[in-house]
Amino acid sequence: MDKERLQALIDEATVDCYNEDEEFAGVLCTLDDQLNFPLQARALGDPVEVIGLNEAQSSLRRGIMACIRKGGQEYNASLEDLEFVDPDPTSAEWLEAYRYWVGTL
Repeated sequence: MDKERLQALIDEATVDCYNEDEEFAGVLCTLDDQLNFPLQARALGDPVEVIGLNEAQSSLRRGIMACIRKGGQEYNASLEDLEFVDPDPTSAEWLEAYRYWVGTL
């Protein structure tokens, strides 16, 4: 995906935001709305199911935290640390936009 499209998605998520905290909240809320859970992913090479985002554990410093399920147990993991497996097109687009926004793309 080209950088113009990625920037357009981030602009959509952060419209009317005036500082970093508001931008973070805008991106978090937009991802929560746009990602189609559950999503399949790998965490440290192990298959996991991403069942949602953990707003309470997410922060500008820590990043967005995902709720994942592995072996019947639920954990938190940084969204940046997960390797997604065949996400639907909308989720893939927003996950790529997030990586672009945090500078890991």
